[in-house]
Amino acid sequence: MERIDTGIIGLNELLDGGFLPNSVVAVLGSSGVGKTIFSIQYLLSGVQRGDRCIYISFDLEKEDIIKQMSSLGWTEIADYIENGKIYVKSFFAENVSFVNNDLLNILVSEAGISTRIVIDSFTPMISSFNLESRNDIKWFFQRVREISTAIITVEEPLDGKIDDPSVSIPIFLSDTAIHLKNIGYGEAFSRTLKIIKHRGSWHAEGIFPYKILKGIGLFVETGDILEELVEEKIDLDEILRDHGVSRENIDPFLLRRLEILANSGQKNAKEVISNIIERVVGK
Repeated sequence: MERIDTGIIGLNELLDGGFLPNSVVAVLGSSGVGKTIFSIQYLLSGVQRGDRCIYISFDLEKEDIIKQMSSLGWTEIADYIENGKIYVKSFFAENVSFVNNDLLNILVSEAGISTRIVIDSFTPMISSFNLESRNDIKWFFQRVREISTAIITVEEPLDGKIDDPSVSIPIFLSDTAIHLKNIGYGEAFSRTLKIIKHRGSWHAEGIFPYKILKGIGLFVETGDILEELVEEKIDLDEILRDHGVSRENIDPFLLRRLEILANSGQKNAKEVISNIIERVVGK
């Protein structure tokens, strides 16, 4: 399946190649973890590929974006905004009425054939909502999927509880959810990334350290950690022979699923396959 490059070194591998086309990605985190940098990296990757890029902000004006990104060495951001390669629109954070046709009409009118959208931050748009309002968000997300692959950033509450509707609703309704966290354990492991879900696709499980580097932005340190999660390709026929079982003795439906698991590279897959075969043989 075609994948959308995240623009972040190390993240594509954790998402089986990148974001799924026409999906909504929720990036959750508290202030200072790099949600805006994450978003801009995604858009810069789109610019390099000729995608239409739209940045909706409830926090920053154009000048603020240019200043922040220039501090990372991304001085080209000013030209991209000036010549329209990245369309920027700012709103007042207290205006929560934009989860409706007003904002959607802006997005539709600015979208192209291949479009990337960022809404940073989505939290002010639904801060006064409750669980009964989820259908409004569901409707909005579906319309956005029709025109783009989008990132929405979501503010993590100071108390760390993510069951508040302003967090739980967009996380639940998104296709992919990524949690950025500053755990404060020192420079080597101070920031971590966790993929909460990646609907319709494999994704790496666990917690991965990342850094914010000048010139690079977010850099996810997979390295040996990812190698530990992914084993070498499993020979299903060898496992079957070890158990004295032939393919003909296994239900085709189950056999197909064992083949998928054998080629998935998931940790402990060999042990799980052996366990399943033993249960089938036991019957």
